[in-house]
Amino acid sequence: MNSKLLLAMLVCTSLSSCKMTADGIDLGALSKVGSSLLQMGAIDQSKEIALGEDFAAMLLGASKLHPNTDLQTYVNSVGRYLASYSDRPDLPWTFGVLDTPDLNAFAVPGGYVFVTSGLLANLNSEAELAAVLAHEIAHITERHQLRQLERDNSMNFMSNLASAVVTYQDHRKPGAGSDRYLNRQIADNVLNAGQQLFTKGLSREDELAADTLGIRLAARAGYDPYALAVVMQKLESMQGDSNAISLLLATHPAPADRLSNIEQQLQRLERQHPASRTASRLALTERYQTALRRK
Repeated sequence: MNSKLLLAMLVCTSLSSCKMTADGIDLGALSKVGSSLLQMGAIDQSKEIALGEDFAAMLLGASKLHPNTDLQTYVNSVGRYLASYSDRPDLPWTFGVLDTPDLNAFAVPGGYVFVTSGLLANLNSEAELAAVLAHEIAHITERHQLRQLERDNSMNFMSNLASAVVTYQDHRKPGAGSDRYLNRQIADNVLNAGQQLFTKGLSREDELAADTLGIRLAARAGYDPYALAVVMQKLESMQGDSNAISLLLATHPAPADRLSNIEQQLQRLERQHPASRTASRLALTERYQTALRRK
């Protein structure tokens, strides 16, 4: 057996047999992701959903949901409405708002989509929210992350996980003392592993394809297809001015490149469906602002 594979399996066994947490991240939950990857082979829908549940649990261990339940309900209603028009309406779609000032959104296989409260605060209408969610839905319907996992065979992820656990175990030895910085370092290693799986691993082509499909999904559901262009213009104006957007810029093509692709797709959509240029029938700015104000 490959030595790296053996180490990965031992790591997963170790994590499953005892409780390990680093800076709030449940390494045991993450180990279930690793075990699934090592054993899954071809990823069918049932395995995809199980994997998504495990990774969503790990993600929520690192970044909590926003406490505004009305806002969560609102984003879920918009997301599920959009998903009902997607190519995979049968997935158990779940949408959540993460309580962080960072500007980002994440798609997890199996139908989980997360958007940050920081990004929501910079959107102005439900159409813009729908554009962001439709992009993430497209990643899931096209199985972008899963295809990347199948290509990479998950070993980079498992190597990072093994490194994190070794560091954790050294830290827990008698006499090691308490080291908040080291604990944060372990947590960062784990988050980097997840980031490589579901964010960094996506190609430029996958991101641009998700923009294209997201525009069409939003239009099919009755939203203004031009809203994604508005979001990209905002992101382009913000780059370099805020650390909150640094991860999104590091893991996606430049907003200007995305905007160029979006404009081409919108021109094509307009030629095919001239009515798409009209204002959205559903995107009410007032409804969106009301949802953000709810406590």
